[in-house]
Amino acid sequence: MIMASISRDKNGTKRILFVDANKKRHTIRLGKVSVKAAESFKVRIESLISAHRTGSAIDSQTADWVATLPDEVHERLERAKLVVPRVNHEQHTLGDLLKSCFESMSVKESTRTRYKQSRRLLFERFGEGRPLSDITPRDADAYRSWLESKDYAPAKVSKEIAIAKMFMRKAVRWQMIPSNPFDGVVAGSQTNRDRLFYLEPEKAQRLIDAAPSADWRCIIALARFGGLRCPSEVLLVRWADVDWANLRLRVRSPKTERHSGKSERIIPLFPELHAVLLDAFELADNGADFVVSGYRDTKANLRTQLMRIIERAGLEPWPRLFNAMRASRATELAAQYPAAVCTAWMGHTQAVAQTHYHMVRDEDFDRATG
Repeated sequence: MIMASISRDKNGTKRILFVDANKKRHTIRLGKVSVKAAESFKVRIESLISAHRTGSAIDSQTADWVATLPDEVHERLERAKLVVPRVNHEQHTLGDLLKSCFESMSVKESTRTRYKQSRRLLFERFGEGRPLSDITPRDADAYRSWLESKDYAPAKVSKEIAIAKMFMRKAVRWQMIPSNPFDGVVAGSQTNRDRLFYLEPEKAQRLIDAAPSADWRCIIALARFGGLRCPSEVLLVRWADVDWANLRLRVRSPKTERHSGKSERIIPLFPELHAVLLDAFELADNGADFVVSGYRDTKANLRTQLMRIIERAGLEPWPRLFNAMRASRATELAAQYPAAVCTAWMGHTQAVAQTHYHMVRDEDFDRATG
């Protein structure tokens, strides 16, 4: 059954003729376009008619095509009941979009806080009341340049562009705007390897020796020698998770729990970690549940206290204090064990490890040169 056809007028203009589900004829004038463009338009119309007759959803490519149609053409398709009425884009502002995004997102509080920082930057640049339809691809390119002018690290700029793209994708899905102005804006790498830092075991031990309490000795040991994420994984460790007999430790991971089978992992009770936990266990109150008992709020500012410990230990602060501890352990394990073992113990993929954690140490050069 022919659902649509192309009619060529004497003056060179072309029209698409089609019949809707109610057998009513419709015409869409294309003007003077190429045969190839007219054929492409005809194929899209037939896709819409087929979806309407079968009650199925249109494919993503056709949906993108519909979103870019001029209002006049879109209204003709509306009258044929091939598309839903278009929303008045002028009614939607950047503030409307981000309000809806924050109301609908289901993320951890730390991620929500990160998105709030991006929202602040978008409002600072565009204004909360800026109509979404007024934000153009040129504005999106200018936003990237503006971020760079603030002397942010390339990884920070890349992350902000990625988040802006994500917000605008939702605006397209929700039919607030026909297309994403940030499509085509180069984000770049979100990894700043200049901020990677290897904390030698000897310096980590100096931190433990300078720690003011058993809680802090455990925090440092779990982060540096256990490779746990801090604070999210460190604060969830219970004494019941310590298998003293088999020298193993259960680690619960809020970061990966949404993935099947990734809510927890088992790691070895490494000798450096075993010694600290054993001392802390002997000092713990009877019936104590959590290994770290004094910092139960994940919003606790551990960084400030760690800075004091670093100063007391006679060390200089390094970038990304806790992340560097985890990266240091990941680097050590990668030099000793197969990748499958390392990723199982660390709770991340090999790709993530190579991009965000693994470093080349001086001792690697020493070993290579004999």
